[in-house]
Amino acid sequence: MSARGREALATALVAAVLPVMLGACAEDPLSLGSEKVPGAGVETRDVTISVSDLSSWRDTTLTGFARPSTAPFVYVAAGTDVSSRGLARFNVPDTMRTFVDTLPVATFEEVEFALRVDTVRSEFTAFPITVKLVELGERFEPHGATWREAAAGVPWTEPGGSLGVEIASAVLEAVSDSLLMTPAVAEDSLMKAWQREDGGNGFAIVVDGPETKLRITRMALRYDPTLVGRSVPVPQSQFWDDHAFIVDPPPPPAGTELRVGGLPASRIYFEFVPPGLLGEAGLQGATVSQAEVILHPLAAPGLYAAERTIEARKVSLLGDPFETGEKTPIGSGDLATTTLDPARLREGDPVRLDITLLMARAVQDSLRLIRIGFRADPDAQALGYWEFGSAESPPELQPRLRVVFSSAPAFTVP
Repeated sequence: MSARGREALATALVAAVLPVMLGACAEDPLSLGSEKVPGAGVETRDVTISVSDLSSWRDTTLTGFARPSTAPFVYVAAGTDVSSRGLARFNVPDTMRTFVDTLPVATFEEVEFALRVDTVRSEFTAFPITVKLVELGERFEPHGATWREAAAGVPWTEPGGSLGVEIASAVLEAVSDSLLMTPAVAEDSLMKAWQREDGGNGFAIVVDGPETKLRITRMALRYDPTLVGRSVPVPQSQFWDDHAFIVDPPPPPAGTELRVGGLPASRIYFEFVPPGLLGEAGLQGATVSQAEVILHPLAAPGLYAAERTIEARKVSLLGDPFETGEKTPIGSGDLATTTLDPARLREGDPVRLDITLLMARAVQDSLRLIRIGFRADPDAQALGYWEFGSAESPPELQPRLRVVFSSAPAFTVP
C-alpha cells in the first residue's frame, strides 16, 4: 500500500472510532459533569441548633484554679464601690550563708521595701497618693484570709484587717512603676522580731488619698546584715514569702451562668453527645467542614465585670469534668487563644469555640462523647470576669451548636 493509501486508511479509522469514544464518555457515570456521579447531588448544609435539642448536654462552671494568694499581683484599692488591701509577710532567715560559712546575724541595717507597680493596669484619678505598710493585729493565712477573717474561722478584730503600727510609707506624686520605702520603726528590732516569729502577723498594704486602684506585682525586702564575728555587711534581698489581698464586697460566687476569668479563677466545661441528625440530614459518616459551640454573653456582671481583654483558650478534655478531683479536668489546649473583648461582649457579640476536628471524629464513629473546657490562659489575669448563658438560661441565651456538613453519599463509588 502506498503512503497516500495508508494515510487515507488512518483518517477513516479515526473518523469511525471518535464517535464511539464520545458516546462512551457521555454514558460513563464517572465522567466529569455527569449527573450520575455518586454523591453529585449531596447538599452542603449549615445548621444551628440550641443545646436543649441535643439528646445529652451538660455544662458547668468550676472555680478556684487561682486565688488572691496565688495570683501574680496584689490588688490595693480605695474607692467608693470596692475596697481592697494587700497582705504580705517576710520570713527573715536566722542565719546567712557566705562563700566561707553560715553565720547568725548580729545587726540589720539599710532596710528598705521595694514595690513594683503595674502602671498599665493600675488606675489613678489624682495625686498625691500615700501607700502604707501597717502591722496586722492577727496573723493572716494567705489562702483563707477574707475581708472579715484573718484565717478560716478566725475573724479580724476589725473587718479589713486589724491595723496597728505603721511600718513604712511613701508618697506617689505621679505615675511610677516603682516605689521605695524605709521603715518608720527601729529597723534592727523589726527584722529580729520577724526572725523570731517567722514573719509575725504580717502587714497590710493600704492606700490613702484619691480614689485609686493599684496593682502591685512584686515586693522585695532589701537589707544589709552584719554577721556575728564579721565587720563588713553582706547585702541581701528577698521577695515576700506570703501574699494575698482581701476585697469588700467580695466577688459573688458562680451560679448557673457560665463564668470565665476572675479571682477565684473560673473555667467553663461542656460535655455532650454529638447529634445523629441535624434537621432532616444524617450526620453519620458526613464530611464536617466546620463546627462550633456558640456562647452568648450576659449583661456585664456589676462591680467585677472585666475591664480589659481576657485571653482564653479552649481545651479538649481527656477526663470527665463533672468528676472533680486534683487531676480533673486535664486535656490539650488549642495553640491559638480567643480574645474576650469587654466592649464587644457588652454589645452581645457571641463567642465561637471551634470544635471542627472533634465533630469530624465523632461522625466517623471514633468519638462518642465530646468534652471541652474554656478557660482564661493564664488564670488570674485580673479580678474581672464575664458570664455566658448556660443550658439553664432563657432559650435565646442558651449555648448553640453550629455544624456545616455534607451528608455521606447514598452509595459508594465502585
